[in-house]
Amino acid sequence: MKRTVQCLILLVIVVLLASAAVWADYCSQLEVCRQVDVVILNNDSVAFVSRNGIIKELEANNIYPEGKLVSSIDTDSIEDILDRCEYLESVECFVSNTNRLVIAARQFMPVMRVYDRGAGSVYYVNRNGKHMAVDGRYHIDVPVVEGDFTGNFKPLRLMPLLNYVESDTSLVGLVSMYTVRDSNNVCFVPTICGHIVNVGDMSNLESKFKKLKLFYNKVIPSKGWDAYTEISLKWDYQVVGTLRSKRTPYFAPYNPDEDEQAPPLESVGIDGTASDDKKDADKPKSNAAAVVKKAFNAN
Repeated sequence: MKRTVQCLILLVIVVLLASAAVWADYCSQLEVCRQVDVVILNNDSVAFVSRNGIIKELEANNIYPEGKLVSSIDTDSIEDILDRCEYLESVECFVSNTNRLVIAARQFMPVMRVYDRGAGSVYYVNRNGKHMAVDGRYHIDVPVVEGDFTGNFKPLRLMPLLNYVESDTSLVGLVSMYTVRDSNNVCFVPTICGHIVNVGDMSNLESKFKKLKLFYNKVIPSKGWDAYTEISLKWDYQVVGTLRSKRTPYFAPYNPDEDEQAPPLESVGIDGTASDDKKDADKPKSNAAAVVKKAFNAN
């Protein structure tokens, strides 16, 4: 008899729990979304993403959930739509236990501003290769890159060079912008006016900048800061300078199957720096030496 009573009590408890679960589920089906909370995870830099902007995006796609049944909210669809917004990098959505839709968004974080000659457009690029159109309402201080990126060479291939320069705060002050002719001729324009620096490809960057330091400290002071139109670091153990003259400077023909091609022997000095056919060059007064000293900690 006692065992039977215990079984009946246990059965009643199970029925009550099941009924409570069914009732709770039924009630949840009738709950409506009370509010949409937007959290911008990285708003400590340039803020061009706001709650109102995200709300308008939801409204434009007819998925704004406030006042709608919680059971009808498809958080995956909301994430997919917001992920396609060019000004957002990532989005996570969930419904809280207070029946609020929470949107945790990370705004687009560019690593470069691109002037694409091939596409005739200007845009920002993040580390995932996502593009965001430039908007006059805000300015983001990132490296500027110029070139034709409609082919196989994409802007993100410059990241080793950008990362190398950005890792040294003194070098950041030396580089004003980057320009790309092809994958074997990546150049940067120094803040020192008068020439550009051809880095070649993305290999051996540490060695190349050491050569540039040597060239700036040993050769340029005697030749003058405005003596060369281009300083090339492409080849091992040498720096090739193109003199500022009316002669057409030599450019090695681009071969995609060969990473580095040396210039003709007569254009390269045996001293491992640069060759030219002038004994002297003008030495205009400039603050370039100070810039180089700061960039390379020259003595």
